[in-house]
Amino acid sequence: MMKISIYIRLLFLILFIFCFTLFAEQTDLRPYKLINADKLIVKKVNEEVVTNLIGKVHIFYGDTEFFADTADIFEKQNIARMWGNVQIFDDSLSLYADKIDYFRETEKLYLDGNVFAEEAHVDSTIRTFEADHVEYFRNEREFYALDNVFSYDQRENIQAECGRLNYYLNDGYGYLLVRPQLRLMDQDSLEISAEKIEYFKDYEKVVATFNVETVSGDFKINSDFLLYFADEEKAIYQGNPSFISDFADAIAMEFQIYFGEQKISRAMLLDSCQVKFKTENASEKNSWVSADQIEFDFEDGKITFCDAQFNVASYFHQEKTESRDFTINEATGVRLLINISEGNKIDTIDMHRAVQGMYKFKK
Repeated sequence: MMKISIYIRLLFLILFIFCFTLFAEQTDLRPYKLINADKLIVKKVNEEVVTNLIGKVHIFYGDTEFFADTADIFEKQNIARMWGNVQIFDDSLSLYADKIDYFRETEKLYLDGNVFAEEAHVDSTIRTFEADHVEYFRNEREFYALDNVFSYDQRENIQAECGRLNYYLNDGYGYLLVRPQLRLMDQDSLEISAEKIEYFKDYEKVVATFNVETVSGDFKINSDFLLYFADEEKAIYQGNPSFISDFADAIAMEFQIYFGEQKISRAMLLDSCQVKFKTENASEKNSWVSADQIEFDFEDGKITFCDAQFNVASYFHQEKTESRDFTINEATGVRLLINISEGNKIDTIDMHRAVQGMYKFKK
């Protein structure tokens, strides 16, 4: 009786070890968790075990959740290929595509066709991406989008387009290449294009380099370099910047542009500044001011005030109107103040300190 009991215990132990080993082998063979599939086919190809999942596929690979119409899982290589309405949910990132290849060992995903990604922020806002192709490296939290890339940031209300986008989620840093364009929708639909556009700390700072062009409804600025600070609503242009509008054209070594209530509110020109502008009823910009520093105030996108300081030189050409005679005014001084009203009408011109000049008029 004692021996039978020992044999039973030994048999139970052997059976337990066998079941545990079998379970471990199955777990090793199937590192994913199958939630649902309409049809499952398992076949062996050479040394590989391939599982075909067809119809309403739902699986977990680690903490990452997948949905698709069809999936092929190469169980020894830990590779999954999925087609049709593919959906991937990984922490704060949701991914959608026509097709994906997932490499479990390196945690790399390659998405193709109508790729859409949505990143959820802690403040309940989202950032979205669209592209033809995306590579997502899950361990490194690196996101690479290629061809017909479009992005939208809800928090900053910024849209972006380019041919290639690299985004590093942990750092909140990314850059756009291949005809990149950025639209700051809160700033009177300000559009920025350049050879390269970078954003730091989730668009708190934007840097654009080489062939930079900024376009708004009222003006255009060209330069080699742009810095934009979202918190200050301030843009700094360097590298031969030029400002072009219907009323005035300007050049300087540096521009500082300030925004308020979604429009340009103030502009500061620094070092070797020159502005050409129209006077009332003039067809050409044949009046000008040069100085070391020139500041403009704007109202509803229009220049209302000009303050030029240090080494100021000016030339004003006023065509004859019903209320004004033809005049030419040339002067130099330390400071020049100009008040401008509706229709580019110059109301007052005040030159201060060490003033020299010439005034011509004709009835």
